[in-house]
Amino acid sequence: MDDTTRSAIADSLDELAAQDAWNGTLWQKCYELVSANVNEDELLGYVYDDIIHYSGRRLFRSVPVATDFNAYRQEFRNVATALRCRMSLAEYKRQCE
Repeated sequence: MDDTTRSAIADSLDELAAQDAWNGTLWQKCYELVSANVNEDELLGYVYDDIIHYSGRRLFRSVPVATDFNAYRQEFRNVATALRCRMSLAEYKRQCE
């Protein structure tokens, strides 16, 4: 994965983590970037499932409330940092789990 793509993904994860309210457009951008590059970096494969679950598709609500995505915020920030530092998945797990 090239540096421009790596940076764009990291930036979108940070942006997503910073949202106080659901932003479907930003989620879609982040999802598309991660899914298009999921085979390029094992760390993206690791976070891919969480991006999907973060979509907020709950049983009775079409849009999540802030507490629905609080659990994901720090993980998205950590993955963004790890991408910028070119960490492997093993390094990420050692430092962030």
